[in-house]
Amino acid sequence: MSNELTISNPGAGSAGPATDVGGAGGAGQGGFASLPPNATRKAEIEAIMRTDFARYEDEGLDKEYRALLQGELEAANPERANPVAPMPADASRTVLCGSVEGQKLVSEWERMGGFRVILAGVQKDVGEIVKEAGNALHQKAFMERFSLSVPVEVEVALMDEFASGVPWAPPASQGEIDLFATTAAGKIMVQLWGAEAAEKVGILRKRAARLVDALTEDEEADLWAWFGGLDTHVITKAYRKLAGG
Repeated sequence: MSNELTISNPGAGSAGPATDVGGAGGAGQGGFASLPPNATRKAEIEAIMRTDFARYEDEGLDKEYRALLQGELEAANPERANPVAPMPADASRTVLCGSVEGQKLVSEWERMGGFRVILAGVQKDVGEIVKEAGNALHQKAFMERFSLSVPVEVEVALMDEFASGVPWAPPASQGEIDLFATTAAGKIMVQLWGAEAAEKVGILRKRAARLVDALTEDEEADLWAWFGGLDTHVITKAYRKLAGG
């Protein structure tokens, strides 16, 4: 969904986006994502693996080898890539600190209990929403559209809102529920929530108000223009995540 949450492998060429951290083969652990196919390097690592297995593990060559294998899979079939692979915490911190808003967020998360822990939770939530876009190619397109559609201030505000958790909110009125249900996604969620609709819509309204309070009018317009263009099933996933189920 954003560059702070996911990582692609620049220079990977046809290898595509990064593999899942801790996923197939755990290629992302230790700083490696998928790597461009490289038969020479692969052969070098295989030789070390056969002759000096301790070195193979101690130098992290096992992770590099799995990343090379994943790169080969992705080159043959781009849909095997995983665009929602979490960006390592240190890299996320560096990217966020490239803006004043991001610096403030990093500092706040450290005070709240630890940047790494909070970031991991946000990455998990956002990754689950992005996966609703479809296969790997659709997920990649989803994140590219997001990055092109909204400024960094919106990205940071969304990350902060996801980290804030589900708040208590006064139940929505029947009029507010009816208004929410005028959209396709809203109608689906009101039917799904049933008797809990007032509580859930109230939570969403509070979170939306809290989010836009952190944005300028132009930033808010960019946010809703992007959100309004999402597929219905992606929006319903976001609603469930933000409303707590």
